Amino acid sequence: MALLTLQDLHVSFHSPDRGCVEAVRGVSLQAQPGETLAVVGESGAGKSQLLHAVMGLLPRNARATGSVQFAGTQLLGQPAALLNRYRGSRIAMIFQDPMTSLNPLLTIGQQLTEVLTTHQHLKTPAARAKAIAMLEQVRINDASRRFDSYPHELSGGMRQRVMIAMALLCEPDLLIADEPTTALDVTVQSEIIALLQAIRRQREMAIVLITHDLPLAGGLCERIAVMQAGKVVEEGCVDTIFANPQHPYTQHLLSASRFAYACAPQQ
Repeated sequence: MALLTLQDLHVSFHSPDRGCVEAVRGVSLQAQPGETLAVVGESGAGKSQLLHAVMGLLPRNARATGSVQFAGTQLLGQPAALLNRYRGSRIAMIFQDPMTSLNPLLTIGQQLTEVLTTHQHLKTPAARAKAIAMLEQVRINDASRRFDSYPHELSGGMRQRVMIAMALLCEPDLLIADEPTTALDVTVQSEIIALLQAIRRQREMAIVLITHDLPLAGGLCERIAVMQAGKVVEEGCVDTIFANPQHPYTQHLLSASRFAYACAPQQ
């Protein structure tokens, strides 16, 4: 059985100025247990809204129809009480900007332990020990000291590692990573992707990566779904897509990525 199944998913937004705007138009996708899948496309393609619908995180002016099933359970349209049994525990999400995702008024430790006390009902000492161990696993040096730091005291790469640690605390079956390296320099990007690869092998969890960067997707994922204007226009394994892209939009993305790499200063 597929871990995640999207069937004919539509997401639209009501705007006073533009009326009904359809961001996702009839997308059907599957992610298998332990699989790595990239959803790729330019800004505005609908890829983030697609996975926000999975998490039940769409804004009030959004309407989603179709089917979103996780391990055989229908999630779309369910009340928050049911969704909260899955969010953070079996399905976790890493957002693209950790500075806006982390609470600037709380220490890293307070935010990590809240996840464990909420979802696993751990007492504070046990939650602290598990949170520090997770910070060490995502390769944050001097984790016990960083546990008491505030988000603004950490670098961008370290904040992103904290977000990864937070997402992994409850050992989810599915990790959704929404542009997890966008605000990071190339060296830190490589470190984050290597970290996700290592954790995925250790835990055998599924990863869905949302990105506009095809080479980045190729470095982490086994399969790619290319989105344009709210639709999946091409889907296949990484090697096939890179070697023989069929859709003109996929060809354009690959060409643009290769041109950007060729123009980038070489180290």
